[in-house]
Order: sequence, then C-alpha cells, then structure tokens
Amino acid sequence: MSSEENTFRSGLRLELPYLVDALGKDHGFLHDVRQFEFLAEIVADHHCNGSTPLSSFLVAGCDRGLDAYSLCITLLEETKEHAGLHFSILATDFLPVNVSQAKRGVYSSSSVRDLPQSLIKRYFLRSRNSATNMVRLRPGVRDMVNFRCQDIFESFALREPMDVIVCRQVLHHFHPALALALAGRLRQYLAPGGILVLGARMPRMPGFRHLDHALYQAI
Repeated sequence: MSSEENTFRSGLRLELPYLVDALGKDHGFLHDVRQFEFLAEIVADHHCNGSTPLSSFLVAGCDRGLDAYSLCITLLEETKEHAGLHFSILATDFLPVNVSQAKRGVYSSSSVRDLPQSLIKRYFLRSRNSATNMVRLRPGVRDMVNFRCQDIFESFALREPMDVIVCRQVLHHFHPALALALAGRLRQYLAPGGILVLGARMPRMPGFRHLDHALYQAI
C-alpha cells in the first residue's frame, strides 16, 4: 500500500466518527415507535415464557441520548405490566459534548411533540421559563441510563456480553461492506441469541437472522 493510501485511510479513520455525528439527526423521542414496541414485545416474551431474560442493553453511538432515553421509557412502560422485569442500560458516544448533553437530559420541547401526553407527564419536566421551550427527563429516568464516552469504531471492554445492542444512528449511513464489518464488530459484544437493533434493514447480515423492523438476532 502506498504512503498516499495510508494517509488517506488514516485520515478517513479520524474523520469517520465526525461524519457519523453530522449525519445523525435527533428526530425526537420514540422515533419509529413501532420498532421500540416490537423490541418491547420480545423482551416481555422472554420474561413471561421462561426464556433467558433480556436485561442488559447497550445503545452504541447514542448521539445526544434520545434513543437511550426512548429505550428506557419503553422498558419502564413494560415494567408496569410485568412484575420483576429488570434492566440496565449503557449508552456510548465518542463525542464528550454529546455525552454531557445526554447526561443533562435537557431537550427542545419539539423532541416530545409526537409523544402521548400521558408519557410526557410521566417522564418529563417542562421548563418554568416558557421562553426557553425546553423539557427535561425526570431524575428517575436519567439515573437509569449510564452514559460513557466511547468510540464504537474502537474495541472496548464490557463486564459481560449484552443481551440487546441498539445502534440506530450509524450503520445505515455507510457502504454495505463497511456496515457489515461494523455489525460484525458489534456482534462480538452480544450474548448468544442477543438482539441487534438497527436504523434500517440491511440486505444481508451474516451471523444474524432478521426478525422484523430492522431487528436481528445473533445465530
């Protein structure tokens, strides 16, 4: 490989996460709600039917935290119907500014415009200053998500494999070959039979079987 190619590859590697961040857009909480509902159905089925519970969740490339909190809200709603359902959520992003904002849990009120009023009242606080037009996740929700600054393009350590990995902001922006390589990297962190949630359906995913709504199960 020539020195020019090495320089190009090194530069691409450095710029790629910033490209991902630029492409990732905050659509609002519970964007593509049917996907969250389908994941909730799978989690509830495992809980109720004696299967290995799905209790550990990783949100990889979480951007400013909307997907992580959307997942948390979805699972909290399930705990109301299924006693004994427990879960933990780790959310990662490579940009410290994104992680900092996610930990604060403060967003424009437009981010909740598509949510039912019942969910808004249950999980959000509105700013006392009407001019700011902001909402904040209630402390009980913010405390249930552990945010970490981590680049998913690099190897990282987990105490144990994850039952579910949510990566809705990243893979579908890339060439299929690169997307498949990243999916294979994420599969290393999945428990046997674990679920990978993507932002769009991939044409083929070696090592996975497609369930529905861009959810894949490791095989």
